[in-house]
Amino acid sequence: MKTMTCSQMGGSCDAKITGSTPDEMMMNGMKHLEEAHPEMAADVKASSPTDPMMIAWGEKFKKDFDAAPEM
Repeated sequence: MKTMTCSQMGGSCDAKITGSTPDEMMMNGMKHLEEAHPEMAADVKASSPTDPMMIAWGEKFKKDFDAAPEM
């Protein structure tokens, strides 16, 4: 299990998000966005997965997830 903050994942607060895999972390991060930052969640959902900004976010997220220590 790894932990990252909302801000490490591109959000705007220091809430802790956990996940055992990158997919689980992203799913939990989206759940947090929907609850705490609905406008940001709507923007993410409206973005195309081929959008260069989303691709860059995904690459950075994978590196940050890999670097996060195991709990």
